[in-house]
Amino acid sequence: PKMEATNIGQFLDQLETLAGGSLSDTVTLTIDNQIGPVPLLVDPGMLQDSLLNLILNARDACNGAGRIALTSRLVHDTWVEFTVVDSGSGFSEEALTRAMDPFFTTKGNEGSGLGLPMVYDMTKLAGGEVKIGNTQNNSGGKVTLRLPLRRAARVGGPGLVLLVEDSPDLRETVRDMLIAEDHTVIEAASVDEALALANEIADIQLVLSDVSLEGEATGVDLIRQLPESRIPSFLMTSLPQNHPLYLEAAARAPVLPKPFSAEQLLAFLQSGVTP
Repeated sequence: PKMEATNIGQFLDQLETLAGGSLSDTVTLTIDNQIGPVPLLVDPGMLQDSLLNLILNARDACNGAGRIALTSRLVHDTWVEFTVVDSGSGFSEEALTRAMDPFFTTKGNEGSGLGLPMVYDMTKLAGGEVKIGNTQNNSGGKVTLRLPLRRAARVGGPGLVLLVEDSPDLRETVRDMLIAEDHTVIEAASVDEALALANEIADIQLVLSDVSLEGEATGVDLIRQLPESRIPSFLMTSLPQNHPLYLEAAARAPVLPKPFSAEQLLAFLQSGVTP
């Protein structure tokens, strides 16, 4: 995913305009943004494609006339949630079971069956989840897309970086990249070393850790165990994006695929996060 600081209010306004061109006068779309104009760290392209796909599916479910409602909200200060509800006939029992299967479609020859599975795959890659169902009175379908809540904030200029990497050669390369941007760097090769530094040094501005480290503990474990101050944390890995550990990492922090250039690292860190 290409994570960017995204104003959710502006994003949804643009989505409404984009979706409007695909809706007839007899199908209405309302958007209830309960998040407000808050900048969050998301992949805007992925999210736009996913929500537009859900809106178009809802349009088809309305069978020519009806209502579509999109609601965005924060859940337990952990998730950013988007829910699309339509006034159609709802999902059948078979669809509720198989809607995420590739090539399953309820549209006969007119459907590719790739809509919901593609949304599901893109969302899982970003560390999120998709749930489908019907409204309480079974008067329409309901799809909920959740992504990890990552509030966007730019890293405030050069500062102290805790670099956690078990390969000495790679650690040196990344350290040189960070120093070239005027960061000060302290280093660790394992979760235990990194936690000891994080607990002793109060001025650490951000943590950049590989997913695979010395010992059994991973970079994901490190982020889970960081001090309560929740230092902004970033992960890097050479694991494929469909690897279970990559997906687990993406649910915890932004992930930068290896290999990367100094320019890519800088852009990645400048996107910034506060949990």
